[in-house]
Amino acid sequence: MLVKPKFKQKSFLILLAVPVIIITSILVVLGSLHSVRKVTDNADQLVTLQIPELRTISELQSVLNRQLIILHGYYATTDAPDAFEEKRLDESFKSNLKTLVDIGQHAADGKLLVSYVENYKKSAENFHNEMQKGRGRDWDILREHLAEASAYAQQANTELTDWNQKVRNRLAQGSSQTQKEVENLNKIQITFNIAMVLVAGLLLIIIYFRMRDQGKLFHSAHFEPLTDLPNRRSLQLWSERLVDQHNSTNPFYVAWLTLDRLGLISGTYGHIQGDALINKFSRSLEKILDYCQVDIYLFSIGSSNWVMVIKDAEDDNLIKQIIAQIEKLTSKPFNLEERDYNISCSIGISKTLTHEKDIQVLLRNADMARRSVLDDGGNNHRFYEPEMTDSAEKLLSVENDLRNALEKEEFELYYQPKLSKQGEQILSAEALIRWHSNGKIISPGIFIPVAEKTGLVNPIGDWVLRQACTQWVEWQRAGYAVPSVAVNISAQQFQLKSFINTVKAVVAETGIPPEKLELEITEEAASARPDLVVSVMDDLKEIGVSLAIDDFGTGYSSLAYLKRFPIDVIKIDRAFISQLHIS
Repeated sequence: MLVKPKFKQKSFLILLAVPVIIITSILVVLGSLHSVRKVTDNADQLVTLQIPELRTISELQSVLNRQLIILHGYYATTDAPDAFEEKRLDESFKSNLKTLVDIGQHAADGKLLVSYVENYKKSAENFHNEMQKGRGRDWDILREHLAEASAYAQQANTELTDWNQKVRNRLAQGSSQTQKEVENLNKIQITFNIAMVLVAGLLLIIIYFRMRDQGKLFHSAHFEPLTDLPNRRSLQLWSERLVDQHNSTNPFYVAWLTLDRLGLISGTYGHIQGDALINKFSRSLEKILDYCQVDIYLFSIGSSNWVMVIKDAEDDNLIKQIIAQIEKLTSKPFNLEERDYNISCSIGISKTLTHEKDIQVLLRNADMARRSVLDDGGNNHRFYEPEMTDSAEKLLSVENDLRNALEKEEFELYYQPKLSKQGEQILSAEALIRWHSNGKIISPGIFIPVAEKTGLVNPIGDWVLRQACTQWVEWQRAGYAVPSVAVNISAQQFQLKSFINTVKAVVAETGIPPEKLELEITEEAASARPDLVVSVMDDLKEIGVSLAIDDFGTGYSSLAYLKRFPIDVIKIDRAFISQLHIS
């Protein structure tokens, strides 16, 4: 079954909600401080001023009325009042009067009240003095003093009542203001709640779009856009964890698949068609893997490369069955826009050993097996073998040394003579290159293929051409009768646009007569691009050099196409004529 790896995304945008809410809260708090301060001030005035003020007014009125009652009783009964009670009431009256004047918010009212009280006390004192005369008291004077005391007491009472009303008015005003401030606080709270809802909604919208964008960025970073499969980065991040968690005794397989000839199709019909072909093949590959009995993880690591990670497969047979289905898929043409495209694939497979759990090693081994298939023509599969690593390391070593071989003058030419039938006369000498590296002579069969793959065959070929021509000229000067010299030319070198100019330059620099130079090209190279080869040969014939076809009979030999080539010599391969006497 095809399994798609899952990845965790981290988003820190939600943390922005915290400072936004804090800032909004601070603004709301600052806005509500004024109302809170007003409510607090009103409450302080109520507790510290208005309630004590009302209580003191009430006590003053009570004491004043009590004193007035005692005064009228004294007049009615002529019985002297209790001196202690009178003293207590008087002290209470003085104390409350002082308190009221001290805490009172109206200084004019306080002075007026004090004057009424003082007049009352004088009238009451005059009344007491007249009463103490006994039988000699004057009742008319007593009534006059009592009337004055009552009048002043009434004035004081009226003043206290007015004062009480003013306090109550202030209290009502403060209550009204407090109520307004509380309403303001409620409005602020409602505004804050609405603001929080709006902020939260806005943040949710921002977070949603940001997470959506992050999701798109994450997807583009971890998935191949063309196939929508996990890419190379996903493979590296995820597969290492999977290998570490693999505790089964069954092998762990990695298969690397490449579509062959895709570059030719894209170059011929366009990259849009090539991309469509990749996409269709990828979808078909997913369907095949989805029906497998084991978990298979598929990654797209390039335009035409896929990696399959297969775990818990019991043995190689299951892998071979999967590969067979894939090869069956590519054996049939893919139809796109009423055109059939024939493709093939090369697959390299590696598996874990008991001691190996490095995914990079597994990928390298699978890639090495895949390249081995490609080197043999592709359209096949191959399991990795340790010998592949040894061979690859040797090739890399050869390549590294080969890049410096010209500068170090490690190449040397040997000359193989071509003799007459009697063997008495040298007809020509063929230049054969040898490489002295680290004290060893390396065969051309080893380093020439490496040179062809790395592009080094061109400078090496130029050196051989120039060296062979120079040597022939030196032979002539030394008196050696060597009629001509033959040089093998690689297919890459022969197809270079600059090759004709190179030959002209070498002929001019060395002084060799063009007809004394024979250039050899293999049958395989000549038949690869015959039109181009014919054109180059015609240009070379104009210079005057001789041309030869080497190794004739090793490829798809045909005498018919030889008519097209302006050649002077055909070198027939031994394998072509070795059994002529039998057949």
